Amino acid sequence: MDGNFSRVGTEVYSPHMGFEKFAARFTQSFDEVRIAARSFPVARAIGTRVTGERTSFLDLGAHRGVAALLAGIPRLIARVSRTVADADVLLIRFPGNIALLAMLVCRWRGKRFSTEIVADPADYFSDAASRHPLRRIARAVHCWATRYAATHAETVRYVTAYTLQLEYPAHDIRGVFGFSDVYLPDSMFDQEAAPANHPQDSFGIVNVAMMHNESKGHTVLIHAIARLRARGLNVHATLIGDGSLREKFVREAKQAGVDGAVHFAGSMGGEEVRAAVARHSLFVLPSFQEGMPRAMLEAMALGVPVIATQVGGIAEVLEVKELVTPGDVAGLCDRIERIVRNPALRRSEAQRHRSIARRFQFSTLQSHYLTYCAELKARSVT
Repeated sequence: MDGNFSRVGTEVYSPHMGFEKFAARFTQSFDEVRIAARSFPVARAIGTRVTGERTSFLDLGAHRGVAALLAGIPRLIARVSRTVADADVLLIRFPGNIALLAMLVCRWRGKRFSTEIVADPADYFSDAASRHPLRRIARAVHCWATRYAATHAETVRYVTAYTLQLEYPAHDIRGVFGFSDVYLPDSMFDQEAAPANHPQDSFGIVNVAMMHNESKGHTVLIHAIARLRARGLNVHATLIGDGSLREKFVREAKQAGVDGAVHFAGSMGGEEVRAAVARHSLFVLPSFQEGMPRAMLEAMALGVPVIATQVGGIAEVLEVKELVTPGDVAGLCDRIERIVRNPALRRSEAQRHRSIARRFQFSTLQSHYLTYCAELKARSVT
């Protein structure tokens, strides 16, 4: 798979795929879980360890970008081939470069595989979300690969109930599953969420997203903050996350005159993120691409109302009429202003969104995982 994995010494960490959040869902059904992915060396661990009981991590290198990936392709192919050969049940998460390579190796070796589809590459590589000169080629390749995987896999799990299924249909509906992999412990719903505590003359907005490309709409949110402040609203935004475009977004905030109102908080671990989100009055996700956004569902579970764009599976959770068109700065401003100026609406939205998030609590999703894993074993074990 491709994922946000960082390495400190011999340990691998992730802000959203730590052991409890990801591998532990499978260890109830399998004797051993191996995660094969790239990891990138860092000085400070962000998130939690991805390994744990009966779970190991197979490092596929630290190639980032097309040039580095091509330079390391011989060694990468060898590592992926060994991983494919050793697996009894092979699960490939799409889209991604590693997923594409693993699928090609499976077809070459005649190995059966199952697939998870977590996002739409057509959105990720759209002209609005990406400035990469090869984005249209990448879009064609990854859309083909994801569609091919869906039609040739033993089982397919989507993180949406129906949205991604329409774009990338499976060949056999008996092996199809559609549920999120968000991690919302049941304890999050044991008591009422505490309302955000902010000064009367200030309004806190928060966003959680990586900054590796334009797909999460950071530029849109920065421009929206500038317009809202021009309207006389004392709004502030905290952007949690990091990536290669962070400095670009910092420059954009300065150019828009809101560098004092937009705080770049950097990457945080899961509990730190939740604590930070809970201190704000509104979560805004102006993405051009999503599957079923975990950060959004976490904010809803914390009792923080959400504004998001109509992409991916978001419309399965929030009503279409309350969503914003991707890239529509004016529409996003109007939606935010309505929430800022109406505390009663803000409270009711927070309660409604939290009630929706309860559908994704751990015990509910884990029951789906157990059924899913049983089907994985039945169809894939060689």
